[in-house]
Amino acid sequence: MSMHISIAWLRIACVVTVFTGVICALASHPATAGAWLFLFDVLRWPLDGDPAFFAADTRAVNAVLGGTMVGWGVLMFLLASRDHMKNNPALPRRMLVALGAWFVVDSVGSFMAELPGNVVLNVAFMGLFVPPLVAIQRRLQSGA
Repeated sequence: MSMHISIAWLRIACVVTVFTGVICALASHPATAGAWLFLFDVLRWPLDGDPAFFAADTRAVNAVLGGTMVGWGVLMFLLASRDHMKNNPALPRRMLVALGAWFVVDSVGSFMAELPGNVVLNVAFMGLFVPPLVAIQRRLQSGA
């Protein structure tokens, strides 16, 4: 995979993360929580309308989580450039380590919260980020 395609793929993954964060943050208000409620219904399969709403404390967590996801996605988007990668060849590996840390903590917490569907979603997010980062790392190691 070329550096150009890898970086484009990585940036698309970052945009998906930002978009997901915005949907999460919108769930901090009942009037704009529909998409996030639907996602949680899917994650808690079967589709049964549960949860039907988020409590006030959950809405506050949605705001914080959404903001964190937006910030995380924007940071990675800004780092996902040919210049950053070439000037900092350890960057893809560091991003992979950070993604791994997120994956373990989020997935273990999801499992403990009896939300195994979120582990599946986490695997999908890893599938967005790992291939381009590994391809970039390999290209930088080979000097291409």
